[in-house]
Amino acid sequence: MLGYWLLPRRLRTWWLFGASLVFYASWNVGYVPGFLLLIGANYLLGLAAAGRHKRAAVITAVVLDLAILAVFKYLDVALGSSASLVTQITGQPIEWGGLGIVLPLAISFVTFTLIAYVVDVSRGQAPERDPLHFAVFIAFFPRVLAGPIMRGSQFLPQLRFERRFSLPLLHMAVPLLVSGLFKKSLADQLGPAVRAGFADSAELSSVALLAVATAWTFQLYLDFAGYTDMARGAARLLGIGMPRNFNWPYRALSMAEFWRSWHMTLGAWLRDYLYFPLGGSRRGGARTYLNLMITMTLAGLWHGAGAGYVLWGVFQGLGLSVNRWWRRWPRHPVLPALISWAITFTFVVLARVPFVAPDLGTAFGFYERMLIPHGGTMPSLVLVLALTVFIAAQWPGWEPIAQRLAPRRTARRWLAYGVAIAVAVLLLPAGAPDFIYQQF
Repeated sequence: MLGYWLLPRRLRTWWLFGASLVFYASWNVGYVPGFLLLIGANYLLGLAAAGRHKRAAVITAVVLDLAILAVFKYLDVALGSSASLVTQITGQPIEWGGLGIVLPLAISFVTFTLIAYVVDVSRGQAPERDPLHFAVFIAFFPRVLAGPIMRGSQFLPQLRFERRFSLPLLHMAVPLLVSGLFKKSLADQLGPAVRAGFADSAELSSVALLAVATAWTFQLYLDFAGYTDMARGAARLLGIGMPRNFNWPYRALSMAEFWRSWHMTLGAWLRDYLYFPLGGSRRGGARTYLNLMITMTLAGLWHGAGAGYVLWGVFQGLGLSVNRWWRRWPRHPVLPALISWAITFTFVVLARVPFVAPDLGTAFGFYERMLIPHGGTMPSLVLVLALTVFIAAQWPGWEPIAQRLAPRRTARRWLAYGVAIAVAVLLLPAGAPDFIYQQF
């Protein structure tokens, strides 16, 4: 890090590029040449999108990027499903061992970033003419693993100006790094209970299954938001700002508000490059609901080829559609905030089950035992207390209290950071698991 700040500005950009390639190669060095070719192709298509053939450039970029995503992420599953279908129709068993395709690192996030860039250029954004800057934009190692999904207009201008290390930079980076580490440690503590719960769901009571579903909801948030905080903190130490991706999503009072505060850069991408081009809300109520369903179903498919991801996307589309219908109903009653929160949070918890269940049969069995009262093993007291604390922490009133107890840039605030780091180190298991969203 010290060496980075001692380099001239141009060499710092080369340092970022080299560090990003080393990071990517540490996962699978064999995919680095293909990654560079993909970056180069989209760089040229971005230049073309600024000229007379912008439409052809956009179509080529979308087809190219989505084709690569489809081959690596969906081809194996599609061929396996086809083999099963043929077996059912003909009665002749077809053994399918899979192609053994290894998913490239962060292929889904890279694909969305590339498509957004070329589309933005076709809409009037100036193309990036420096290939080094463009390569750093796509491969930037704090962000490449699981976002945030950034636009070229957010990232590229930061490479053109002199970046200097300063104390305010440290004041911005440290809280993010500490917050991310602390959230990740909490997520890893919930992991065993979630895995055991879905593996042994037939043995658990309805109350225990509800606790497991709630624990999974918090685990996913703490893991993903923890990664994002650490990525933003690391980028800040390098003089690069990245957008916030979460804003207390479990405080939301509606599904529309939830998607404005959960995975915010994905929500903005889906809105700007899918929902609006489909027509958004400009073509009447029925078409609006259809557009919401298409957008969120495809969002589920973006996460993976499994039916559980698609069902999760369908649930999101239904939730947003019902929310919109309710708001547009002239005589809809205004619910108290607590009831609105309880309905929204419950829906989020229930909709997350197929996202983690190994198959739809497991998900439906989980729903049946959870929603129809069953006896069985009850949740542990530790898990119930932990979930109670996590839910209580959603109350907005804690923030001013915390600010009074440990004001920013004071010794008490730095002491709080130290305590958070110590607790996180104690809670992190040996060989901490990977971030959940890096598989996407």
